[in-house]
Amino acid sequence: MNFEQYQNYLIDTASSLLSIDSASGFTTNVTDYLLKTVEELGYPAYRNNIGNVIVTVEGEDDTEPVALSAHVDTLGLMVRSITSDGMLMITSVGSPLLPSLDGEYCNIHTRDGKVYTGTILSLSPAIEQNMAVRIDEIVHSKEDVEALGIHAGDFVCYDPKTTFTKSGFLKSRFIDDKACSALELTLLKIMKDNDIKPKHK
Repeated sequence: MNFEQYQNYLIDTASSLLSIDSASGFTTNVTDYLLKTVEELGYPAYRNNIGNVIVTVEGEDDTEPVALSAHVDTLGLMVRSITSDGMLMITSVGSPLLPSLDGEYCNIHTRDGKVYTGTILSLSPAIEQNMAVRIDEIVHSKEDVEALGIHAGDFVCYDPKTTFTKSGFLKSRFIDDKACSALELTLLKIMKDNDIKPKHK
């Protein structure tokens, strides 16, 4: 079988997954993408009550099912508080190395679905907790920020910086584990296109 013909599908799928903000606890958009993609391929899929997307692939034998898994949640940030001059103080979701994010671009997701951009900045290089987000909006106070709909508890997702090099390398944050998710979707496409039924369910 010529697997190289699926290289573009794999790259496009990985690019799509990596472009969707999905910090742990904020995964609805990426699981919506998974459900849509899997259903377009013709496989039954559903999202269970804790947000996992479950896909069933019938096999020649159903007595000894096997499972593949991958995760699409990522490290991220959350608004901890808003300063009097309109900066967002942040806390980590997962365990990102906050000082390494100094100067990185990010998206701030409000509860009503708006997305604002910003830049993560270090207010004091010696103190990790003094990381903040400067919003790309004209704000001068906490009240200005709240008027945008931004509040403590909103998710802040930083740029994955995804790049595919000409020599075939993928460089990105969150390769763990969105690359495996892209591979699993590509396997589903290969099986569907070539009418392959696995030995086990």
